[in-house]
Amino acid sequence: MTRTDKTDPARGTVVKEAVLPVVEERVRIDKTVEQGRTVTVTTRPVTETETLSQKLAHERVTVERVPIGQVVSEMPSVREEGDLTVIPVVEQRARVVVEQVLVEEIHLRRTREETVENFEVERQRTEVDIDE
Repeated sequence: MTRTDKTDPARGTVVKEAVLPVVEERVRIDKTVEQGRTVTVTTRPVTETETLSQKLAHERVTVERVPIGQVVSEMPSVREEGDLTVIPVVEQRARVVVEQVLVEEIHLRRTREETVENFEVERQRTEVDIDE
């Protein structure tokens, strides 16, 4: 380490400086290729037959439409009964209800009056006389 003293003219003071050396080590590796033995590699295909056994499952589904015709108040859910899956099919139908509703009444009231009227009428008549 080297130390020096310098005077700063702007401030009029002595400034001490120290110089520190920075040292780094470096590593270098060299490789050399050396001739060795020669190796020959040969490949050939080999076919072998092997029997494998695997259990396979096959499911068959049959579809059957079963008419019900029952009025329900809410949508039934899909249900499973053993190996049977039941899927409900629902439709909304309009229902017409015929009702008799008394809307109004018509009241007819009869009132009887008697009056006397005079009419002039011509009348014909035949008179018969019988003598014995």
